[in-house]
Amino acid sequence: MPPRTTVWQQDEQTRGKHLVLQSYLDGWFPILGSWNKRLLFIDGFAGPGEYDRGEPGSPVIGLDCVRRCKVRGELADVEVIAVFMESDKDRFRHLENLMKRRRSEDGKHGIEHQVLYGSFDDHMTLILDYLDQQRLNLAPAFVMIDPFGVKGNRMDLIERILRNSSSECMISFMYEPIRRFKGQWEYEQPLDQLFGDRSWRECLNMEERASKSFLHGLFRRRLKSCGAKHVVFFEVLRQNRHIYTIYFATGHEQGCDLMKQAIWKADPTGGYAVRGYAGRHGVLFGADTEPLAKQLQDNFGNAPTPIEDIEQFVMSDATVFHKGHLRQRTLAGLEKVGRISVNRPQGGRGFPSGRGITIQFG
Repeated sequence: MPPRTTVWQQDEQTRGKHLVLQSYLDGWFPILGSWNKRLLFIDGFAGPGEYDRGEPGSPVIGLDCVRRCKVRGELADVEVIAVFMESDKDRFRHLENLMKRRRSEDGKHGIEHQVLYGSFDDHMTLILDYLDQQRLNLAPAFVMIDPFGVKGNRMDLIERILRNSSSECMISFMYEPIRRFKGQWEYEQPLDQLFGDRSWRECLNMEERASKSFLHGLFRRRLKSCGAKHVVFFEVLRQNRHIYTIYFATGHEQGCDLMKQAIWKADPTGGYAVRGYAGRHGVLFGADTEPLAKQLQDNFGNAPTPIEDIEQFVMSDATVFHKGHLRQRTLAGLEKVGRISVNRPQGGRGFPSGRGITIQFG
């Protein structure tokens, strides 16, 4: 249920989600800014921008990431525009006042922000309609879609965003409200819009565990069909109870790999936990890289494979591991115990790219 107050207490699972968001944006802005002159950060359900003890909400987290990059000189010539949308009037006013207090300092760093009153659905549709009419493309955008409950999130709108190859979406999938309301007729249309069709209704006669697995898998497949080349998702837990799932949809393996790094970085201590999945079967994140070694063996078999192809696989959404796990944490150990054969035509040691290195498993 959405909070009834303008600002509210920040819970542990939100802190976990924000750790992932901050870590990702700290990497995303400088990467995209290295070859684009304009970047967008869009928060479709922005809220008041802060919590009752002054903790930063997602709008402030995003802007602070941009400031840090600007100070380091990583976005020196890049225009960054942040757009915040909020449909609750009191929260909109609170956020608007918060942004007014920041405007002068953010402006010095070349950061522009706009606060829009109304729904994400309405405002994002207007933005995309205008761009279509002008035959323009959406600038590279990171779009947060974080509603309370099942309403206000449409798959056809996500598809329009993802048509732009440099745009990415971070989406909160609230399974608990779906579980409560999936059998009530007034929620049929919002759920049809959420999944983009009526296929979600296949779960109505399933037992609870099968229903949850089906709906999460269906949502991932729908994101893929809407243009996402890679989809990574992670669960946010409270005392081992699932609260919601965050899906990240991107067209680029570099963004996929960066998000996996951000999830791994989130510390699952202090009352919350982040549990991530990727790949067809949903492998649980863990410190042991033996599952990665097995995936590589299964995927590449005994054929000599360029190290670049292996790294590309690891960066993709086929595995929960990221490229930082590959060389020293996995391949070096496998070579040491004779589980891989490494051909280094130029000699040397290690597993550098661009030197013709191939690896044979088994």
